[in-house]
Amino acid sequence: MKDSFIMRTKIRNMKRIYIVLVFILLGLLGQAQQDLSLSDALSIGLEKNYNLQITQKSEEISNINNTWGNTGIMPSINFTTNARENWNFNDNENYRQQTITPELSLNWTFFDGFSANISKQKFEELEELSKGNTAVLVENTIQDIILAYYNCVLQEEMIAVYEELEELSRDRLERTENSKSIGASTTYESLQAKTSWLEDQSNLLQQKVNYENAIRVLNYTLAVEEDLFWNLSNDLNFDIPEYQLEDLKTRMNTSNQTLKNQYLNQSLQAKETALAKSNYYPKLSLSTGINNSDLGNYYAGNTPNMRPNSTNTYIGLNLSFNIFNGGITRRSVQIAQISEESEQINTDQMEHSLNNQLLQMYSNYTLQQALLQLADEKVNAAKLNVSLSDDKLRSGAINSFNYRDVQIIYMNAAIAQFRSIYSLIEANTDLLRISGGIIKEFGE
Repeated sequence: MKDSFIMRTKIRNMKRIYIVLVFILLGLLGQAQQDLSLSDALSIGLEKNYNLQITQKSEEISNINNTWGNTGIMPSINFTTNARENWNFNDNENYRQQTITPELSLNWTFFDGFSANISKQKFEELEELSKGNTAVLVENTIQDIILAYYNCVLQEEMIAVYEELEELSRDRLERTENSKSIGASTTYESLQAKTSWLEDQSNLLQQKVNYENAIRVLNYTLAVEEDLFWNLSNDLNFDIPEYQLEDLKTRMNTSNQTLKNQYLNQSLQAKETALAKSNYYPKLSLSTGINNSDLGNYYAGNTPNMRPNSTNTYIGLNLSFNIFNGGITRRSVQIAQISEESEQINTDQMEHSLNNQLLQMYSNYTLQQALLQLADEKVNAAKLNVSLSDDKLRSGAINSFNYRDVQIIYMNAAIAQFRSIYSLIEANTDLLRISGGIIKEFGE
């Protein structure tokens, strides 16, 4: 009786210490905790994500480059002036000569084999491609944030499972100690109950570390401070959408951003072929300008100084046409055409690959739906089994070892249920991503 009382006292003291430590930890974490919904996380991540900021800078550069001035079709206006002093020393009379010749000129290549128009179209497509690359990164960022957020929710839900199991183990240990005090159970059973309780405490502490690490991954994805802790307001429950495979294929072929970017790459390569062919055409340019010549001769003797001044204007047309350059133009066109064919092969491969991925993702989504239904049934059965086994344990119909087996079955079923929900969320995100709907669903 005395040993049993001492054991129960130790357990209660350990319980009090554990509760105090938990409250201290929660108090420390509470200083930095904020409410965080999934939409809040997406807003923060899309604003602060490092890679996204870099890609947006590239988009700004492509926007700046998309001008007619970059194509070479715009005229150039130049102003130049030359000033020179000469000192002439000779036998008759020394003199100083001063020359000032300002000039304003305009040069304009107004036909270059349509290359300016082709270049402008290329710059426009490069800007669209840059926006497309940003969109792809936005999609990836949204997907990463969703999975990181729900992984935190998953780890938090698993803490509740381990807490419930630890509470059951503690209750079992107290009952075993009471039974031992009256001779209804052995020391061996008491030790086994204590071992199970300590194991559940260890698992609970490890799971709390897993949750903290998941929060740190989320913070890194959001590009915020590592030590921030959140009150996650979304749970793992969500409305399971139904998809039709043919509808997903149609949406993927029209809205998948990676595929749209590949179409732009293919079009850009076609522009490279057109630019190479533009070298077959003649080039016509205009040059015009005005210059002034101010010449001053200043003599050292009796010869009067002279300062003649003249102004000239000019205009000219220049036509150039390459007749033979060793086949450079022809080879450039051939290389561009081969590159264009290669880009078409890349497009065909990407379309094939995406269709294959879509079929796998759709099958996985269907499988995860079925697995979640099974997991729900397993949890309901395991929970009922725990309740019935608890009554049987109290009445002596089963021993503590059988009860421990039932507890473990329930814990595994509950954890499997949460993981099935997370897997279904992941599969749903994959389908939204590949069909081009993830920005519309979450990014707005």
